[in-house]
Formats: sequence, C-alpha cells, structure tokens
Amino acid sequence: MYFDESAWVALGFIIFIGLVWRKVGTALGSLLDSRAQKIQEELSEAENLRSEAEAELRRLKILQNEAEEDAKQIVADARATADRIQSAAVEKAEVAIKRREAQATAKIAAAEDAVITDLRTKATSIAIAASKEVLAAELNSELGSSIIDDSLSQIESLK
Repeated sequence: MYFDESAWVALGFIIFIGLVWRKVGTALGSLLDSRAQKIQEELSEAENLRSEAEAELRRLKILQNEAEEDAKQIVADARATADRIQSAAVEKAEVAIKRREAQATAKIAAAEDAVITDLRTKATSIAIAASKEVLAAELNSELGSSIIDDSLSQIESLK
C-alpha cells in the first residue's frame, strides 16, 4: 500500500485532530464540569436563601398573627373599659337625679308646710279678730272679756 502525500497529510490531520480533540475535550469537559458545579452551587445557595426566606416569612406571619391578636385584645379591653365607664356614668347620673329629685321634693314639702302654717296663722288671726268683734258687739263687756280670754288661751295652747 502506497500512500501519497495527500493521504499522509490527511492521516496527519486526523491524528492531529484526534490529539487536539482529546486535549480540548478534556479541557472543555473540565470547563463544562466546573460551570455545572458553579451552577449547582448557585442553585444550592438559591435554595438555601429560599428556605431562609420561607422561614422568615413564617416567622413574620406568626408575628403578624400575634400582633392582630394583641390588637383584638386591646380593642376588646378598650370596649370593656368604655362600657364600665359608661355604666358608672349612668349610675352616677341616676344617683344625682334621685338626689336632686329628693331635694326638690323636700323643698316643695317645706314650701307647702310654710304656706299651710302661714294660712293657719292668718286664718287664726282673722278668726280671732272676727270673734272679738262679734263677741264685743253681742255680749256684755264682763262676760265677753272672760270668753275672749279663755278662747285666746285655748288658741295659744294649740299653737
């Protein structure tokens, strides 16, 4: 078998390509492997960050729920306090109204008593004056004086 120059060049080229492919393939493989390793590390880091973010989100949701519960409790306490204050104010107002009503009733009763006493005094004075005039006109002076004196002493004992 006889090879001419072009066959030797072709064979040399194929061997050269084979050797280069072996070296380049190894370098290219290691380059791709390092790139794949770097991507894998980035994916792992991203997964770790995602896990941390989810854990932080859960923690924040728990804090939010606690804050909402605290807010509900504060509102409930404020309502209860407002109800207590309102009932105390209503109770105080009722007591004040009853006290003023009692004072007004006492003032009215005192005024009625004063008017009745004044009327009795005036009626007594008028009756005494009228009795004096009637007795003076109809009775003799000695008998009239004794009756008037007796009547006056009885009236004064009634006061």
